[in-house]
Amino acid sequence: MQKTLPPRSLWIISLLAVAFVLLTGGHYHRDKLSSAVAKQRELVKQTRRSRFNKVVCFGDSLSDAGNGAWVFTNRTWPKDTAYVGHRFTNGPVYSEYIAQTLGVPLVSYATGGASISHRVSSRSGEHGMLPVDCILDQIAKYSIGKKDESATLFIVYAGANDAYFSLDEGGTPAEVVDDLKLAVQALKDIGGKYFVIPTLPPIGENYPYANALPKAAPLMYFFSTELRKLYLQWAKSEPGVAIADYYTLFSKLMDKPERYGFSRKYLKQGCIGRRCSDNWREYIWFDDYHPTTYVHSLMADEAMEALDNVLWWNSARRL
Repeated sequence: MQKTLPPRSLWIISLLAVAFVLLTGGHYHRDKLSSAVAKQRELVKQTRRSRFNKVVCFGDSLSDAGNGAWVFTNRTWPKDTAYVGHRFTNGPVYSEYIAQTLGVPLVSYATGGASISHRVSSRSGEHGMLPVDCILDQIAKYSIGKKDESATLFIVYAGANDAYFSLDEGGTPAEVVDDLKLAVQALKDIGGKYFVIPTLPPIGENYPYANALPKAAPLMYFFSTELRKLYLQWAKSEPGVAIADYYTLFSKLMDKPERYGFSRKYLKQGCIGRRCSDNWREYIWFDDYHPTTYVHSLMADEAMEALDNVLWWNSARRL
């Protein structure tokens, strides 16, 4: 959710700008002033980010950093060596980029095949038959013995498998949100204060999998669209929640791919299995379901912007 700067903070910044002009003898120069303000703002941003000593991520294959499904399936899935480090893409995932940006370690419980709860299946493996921990189970395991997690940045990314498995098993976006609330509360109970909650991309006809499952695309699109709406509504009452709006990010990538260096002819194609070692950067998707590591870096940027906005808003409220 995008939170705008409170009027009081704008007033304070304006006073600082005036003071800068006066202290320099009134010799106003727009570029120098803008540069000074930008540097100060960057310093403040880095100071706020320094509150975190680690990133802990819960999720599915979109977040699996290589130690999830690979371990649960006894090191059999994903088996294709093109999946770098047993991730479901060709390099680091967004949570790894976030931890790198913050300069802190990542602890990842994310596992390919996980749903948010046991309302629908959590399963992985080549044939999708091996049970894995759902996200609520991941959180329960992490929480054992934990008391003060106030310096932890938590990521909870859910919904993709809930949408996919709901095609056969039922399940609704509202149920995902109900379970997400339970997840966040469980993390608050061990001291958690800040949470990155990504939305799903607009999963529908734009996904490569839709080529094989065209009838599923409208249902998946509705699920992801409705889930985003419910997330944004819920986050309004959660000052520590930063909604990473991947729905909007992927909409931009798909609508104007050339602006971001992607090729329009590859919009609904995954790179894996093709001769794309030299031009993989032109693809949004690595396989039928997962983006490339470059897109993951853009996802990390989106998440950090959302987090910075929440940190800025909360610090301004305390002024």
